[in-house]
Amino acid sequence: MIPNMPAQPMPGWLLHILENPEKVSFNPAELVEDSLYYPACGFNGTPVKYLGGNIHSFIYVDYSISKEDFLGNLAGTGDNDGFKGYEMVLGRDLQASDIMAPGWQPQIVPPAGGRPARYPFTSPPPFAHWSVWKKSDSNVEFDQPEAFSFLYINGEMSATYQGLYYQHNTKPLVLVIIQPGAFGGEWERVEAEDSFFYHVLSSNPSGLPEYLLHGGFGGPQFYEQPPWSKYEGDRLVQLPERYAGLYRLNS
Repeated sequence: MIPNMPAQPMPGWLLHILENPEKVSFNPAELVEDSLYYPACGFNGTPVKYLGGNIHSFIYVDYSISKEDFLGNLAGTGDNDGFKGYEMVLGRDLQASDIMAPGWQPQIVPPAGGRPARYPFTSPPPFAHWSVWKKSDSNVEFDQPEAFSFLYINGEMSATYQGLYYQHNTKPLVLVIIQPGAFGGEWERVEAEDSFFYHVLSSNPSGLPEYLLHGGFGGPQFYEQPPWSKYEGDRLVQLPERYAGLYRLNS
């Protein structure tokens, strides 16, 4: 948890899961509220590591990750696997029908000249996995949350954003943009002011996310300013990983 944005109390739905994990129904309307949305995420746990407590619901989206690789990383014991100091109290595979309403389609689609289908990349079969984690190790920093929710979706960032946030008339509290398509795996330059993804963000009737976490692997010369003018202003905090800086939506 960082002091540069408000701490959030544990939401009631998460407390209910901890008390009755075997009797839980998946409700996306609860998970999207005050959530963190991280598209083109790979296996980067930086947002969970540093914003846990400010955020209790983390939503990761990446169409380049297979279910087998994801589950291996989630349950692995390597330095960059799983969530150290936490145990999984709920883990569930989801279907599209669990997340999206029947017959749902994106309201905003890419122009004919620019669309994911034009990118020569074979995406793994789509999947979604939801897990809830509870602190199990006293060595975890004291200000880390007692529990958090983690939803991972193999999907395209703009369509998934609409399906989650437009559909439930809300927006994420934090948006994370950390070098999307780091190895050439994204179909557009996401950080451009005229990108399709930013068009989707700014067209949301609920508004833009309150906070933007932006960074990458190139160092300070590439990430001294946020990518979009709506977030220009003082950097609230500089995280020690991936040169990720936190910015707030300006009025």
